[in-house]
Parts: sequence; structure tokens; C-alpha cells
Amino acid sequence: MTRPAVRTVLLDAGGVLLDLDYARLQRLLAERGIAATIDALSTSESIARTTIDRRVKEGGRTRGAWRDYFRIILRRAGAAEEPAEEMIDTLAQDHARFGLWTVAIEGAVETVRALKGAGYRLGVVSNAEGRVERDLDGAGYAGLFEVVVDSHLVGVEKPDPAIFRIAMERMRIDPADAVFVGDVPSVDVAGARAAGLSPILLDRHDLYTDVDAPRLRTIAELPGWLGAGTL
Repeated sequence: MTRPAVRTVLLDAGGVLLDLDYARLQRLLAERGIAATIDALSTSESIARTTIDRRVKEGGRTRGAWRDYFRIILRRAGAAEEPAEEMIDTLAQDHARFGLWTVAIEGAVETVRALKGAGYRLGVVSNAEGRVERDLDGAGYAGLFEVVVDSHLVGVEKPDPAIFRIAMERMRIDPADAVFVGDVPSVDVAGARAAGLSPILLDRHDLYTDVDAPRLRTIAELPGWLGAGTL
């Protein structure tokens, strides 16, 4: 596959730049006598994201998969049905109050800084709840992005190509000059491609081997893939 010669990189937030606060989830489980490692929760989270992918392929929206998503994570961690449902309610309240996707993914801040230092223009396009820019700033990304497009604030969400066009219009760029890095094929790959962007899939747990798009296992591989060098 020919790699596009681009100078603009758009990225998803959750799953690409920001991780679920696994420590918070771990504490919630521990309060109920359930021990779970961060690595196990991370693996379960990636598997749970396949539910979102399937839901969107079937014509649904990403928000509709919330309970199924957390149900998979919690049940894989060992929670029985009733406490799992109660914990999902607690997590929903926590997310409404202060957010759950607030932890920088390992190597992501350094990667974004490297790209910016290499002269790339950077932006974020995220299905979020109105505070993703604040969460990015708090995780160490302050000042690194020209634009942050939050679906809650603009009234349209991925995979609708309109949300990608909002970012491109704000940056005054042509889709042929940019790539988009996301982690859910039906949301990010399909949406970016529909907007004319070249998609890149971050597949940290090797779950989407049949996707028709370049795949990276870590965000740190991105500069090398783009030809900007390695970290």
C-alpha cells in the first residue's frame, strides 16, 4: 500500500491518545472483592470495543453500546451479573461528573510531541461528552493540537464524515493532505475514508487483522510509518 505524503495528522482521543482510567476501575472491583490487573482490564477493554464496532456496523450509534461495553469488561474481570450492573451505573455517574478516559496512553504524549517537532499539523476528532479538550490538556497534551473537535459540542459524531470535515475546515486543509488515526474500524476507518482522509488503525491487541487499512500496534510506530523517524 502506498503511504500518503502528508503533513497533517488527525487523531481520535479515546483508545488512541487517552485510556480508560483502569486504576479507577480496578479500585471499584476491589471494593467488591474482585482482583483484576491493569493488563487484564486493558485487554478486556479492547475486546469490549469490538462490541462498539459491531453495533455501528449494524446501524447503531457508539453511545448505544455503553452498557454492553462495560458489561464485557466487568464480567471478564469476574463480576457477577447483579454487581456488574450496579458498577455500570456507578461508572456512568463518574463519567458524567469527571470523565473516565483521562489517562495518557503509554508513549502517546511523546509521539504527539515528536510529530509536532517534526513539523506536522495536529488535530483531534473525538466522539465525546463535551470535555475532551480539558481531558487531553490534563493528560499532558496541552498546546499540541491546533483543533479539538468534540462530537458533543458540534452535534455530529463519527462515523459521519461531517465531523471530520469540521476539523479540516477549521484547519483549512484538504483531505488528501491528511491521515486520521483511530481504533474502531466501523467508526474511525469508515468515517475517515468517507471524508476523503487516509485512515490508520491503531490495533493494540491485534483484533482486526482483516481490516483494509494500515494497522499499527503502538502509537509510537506512527512517526516511523509517516517517515518522520522513530522515537
